[in-house]
Amino acid sequence: MTGRGGRATRDESTMRAVRVEAPGGTEALRLVEVPVPRPREREIAISVAYAAVNWGDTQKRAGIYPDPVAYPVVLGMEVAGVVTAVGPGVRDLRAGDRVAALCGPRLVGGYAEVVVVPRPYVIRLPPEIPLRRAAAVPLAALTAYHLLNSAYRLRRGETILVHAAAGSVGQAICQVARAKGARIVGTVGRADKIAAARAAGAMVVIDRSREDFVGLALEMTAGRGVDLVIDSLGGEILARSFDVLRIYGHLINIGEASGEPDFPVRKKLYERSTSMAGFEVLHAEPGSVRWRRGVRFVERLLANGGLQIPIAAELPLVEAGAAHALLEGRGTAGKVVLRVRAETPPGGRPATEGVGRPRAETGA
Repeated sequence: MTGRGGRATRDESTMRAVRVEAPGGTEALRLVEVPVPRPREREIAISVAYAAVNWGDTQKRAGIYPDPVAYPVVLGMEVAGVVTAVGPGVRDLRAGDRVAALCGPRLVGGYAEVVVVPRPYVIRLPPEIPLRRAAAVPLAALTAYHLLNSAYRLRRGETILVHAAAGSVGQAICQVARAKGARIVGTVGRADKIAAARAAGAMVVIDRSREDFVGLALEMTAGRGVDLVIDSLGGEILARSFDVLRIYGHLINIGEASGEPDFPVRKKLYERSTSMAGFEVLHAEPGSVRWRRGVRFVERLLANGGLQIPIAAELPLVEAGAAHALLEGRGTAGKVVLRVRAETPPGGRPATEGVGRPRAETGA
C-alpha cells in the first residue's frame, strides 16, 4: 500500500508477530504479518510495548511444553503496554490505560504488536512504573504469590530453599518469602549469579556448580532440613532436593529446566515422610476471589516498590531468536524482554524473514 508521495503505508488491519509454524530451534521463530485481533466480551486489546521471554516460550518453540500446543502459534506469555480497546462488559479499564498482563488461558500471543486477553489476566499499572519493568512482573509475581499463599502457606520463621534463585521467578519467590519473614536458602548454577540471589533476599546462596547444596542446607539447619523446597530444575536436582527436607517437609516442582526427573518418587517420599506437589499458576482460577487477591498483592508491590525483577537483556522483536538463545544459555540473571513498540526490522528486511540468529552483542 502507498500513501502520499508514493510512500509505503501500513495496513492497520495487520500487525507483526513472531510465530512458530512447527517445533524446532531458534530458526523456527518467524516474523510474520497477521490480522490484528479484536476484543470480545470481557476482553482487553493491548498495544504491546514489551513482551517478556520465559522458559515456557522456549519449550513451546521446541515442542516440549508439558501442555498441548496448537501450531502455528504466536509465542509470548506476558506483556506490558497500553489498552487500545475493550470489549463489552469491561467497565474498569479504557483506552489509554497502562497495563501488564498474562496472555490468556493458553499463555500465548504476546510476541506481537497487539494482544487480546480476558480482563482477569490484566494488572493495572501505577503511572510511575516503566512498561519495560512491568513486562517482567506478571508471571513471576503471581507465581511467587500463589506458591507461598495458595499452594503452601509459608509462615514466619520457616526455612525455604529456592532453586534457580537468580532467575526472574526465583527472585520473585525470594522477595515474597522475605516479606513473609521466612529464612531463605537459594541455589544458583554459576558463581556470577550469587549477587542477584542475595539481593533478592537469599540469606545463603549455594553455587551448585562448585558446592553440595544438600550438605550445606543441612548444615545451615543443624541437620533438621528445610520446611519447603521450590524446584524449577527437575532432573537429578529434584531427586536430591528431597534429601534437604525436614521430616514432614514439602517440595513443590514448578518446572524441568534440567530435564525430566527419573527416580522412584514413592521411595523418596517415604524416606522422611515428605510430600510433593506440582504447580500451575492458572490453577488459581483467574477471576476467582483467590486470583483477585493475588492481583491486588502484585499491584500493591508495584506501587510501593516492594518487588524488583531486574532486566537482564532487552532485544527488538525481530531478534526473538537471540532472546531465546540467551535464556537457553543459562547466562542471565533476571528477565529477558522483547521491545515491540516502534521497533523496525533492521535494513528493511521482509516480514517473513527468519529471526532465529543470535547476534554477538546481545550476550549477557
